[in-house]
Amino acid sequence: MNIRTNFTPSIQHQLPLRGTGALSTLKAGGLVLLPTSNLWQMVVDARKTSSVHQLLQACPPTKRNQPELIFADRETLVSWFPHIHPKLDTLFVYHGRALTVRLRASAQVPIALIDSNDEVNVRLAMDSFCYRLCEDLEGPLLASFAMGPGQQSLPTRFGQINSDVLRRADFTVMRRQKETLASRPAVRVRMEGDELEFL
Repeated sequence: MNIRTNFTPSIQHQLPLRGTGALSTLKAGGLVLLPTSNLWQMVVDARKTSSVHQLLQACPPTKRNQPELIFADRETLVSWFPHIHPKLDTLFVYHGRALTVRLRASAQVPIALIDSNDEVNVRLAMDSFCYRLCEDLEGPLLASFAMGPGQQSLPTRFGQINSDVLRRADFTVMRRQKETLASRPAVRVRMEGDELEFL
């Protein structure tokens, strides 16, 4: 039997109309403001160096707001980080909620994201909209909480986002703007020797 496969991504993975602007903005190197599985975040295509720097200026890294790479699935994540510890790999497979894992940075990770321990934060997309964006980009998003310089409160609602951050976004996703998202960031974990360390 002769089976033909449709290789046209726009037909295989159509985003809803309100999502097409987000995808085209990311591909053009812009910043997108959107709700994720737990908080409002600003995201860019992690492979575009200039976009990465723009994001870090708009939402500066702090102890509370640490940038993270978001991957559509485990397979894509492993292609960037092929030497994941088995315990962390198990967490990725079975953890049912948003989980951020600190991994040893690989050569593909932008230098600006690597901390003093040569590590970077990564997680799998738990929100269907983020998943579709990552899948259609065929690569990871870089995300930071939508928090401007000096902001302390987590952006659980659209109305809590600082006006300076709103102005920096090239595209704002309209979905879930009246909802209250989760009240805390994703659980964070790293390996310390052969043991899991929750941060």
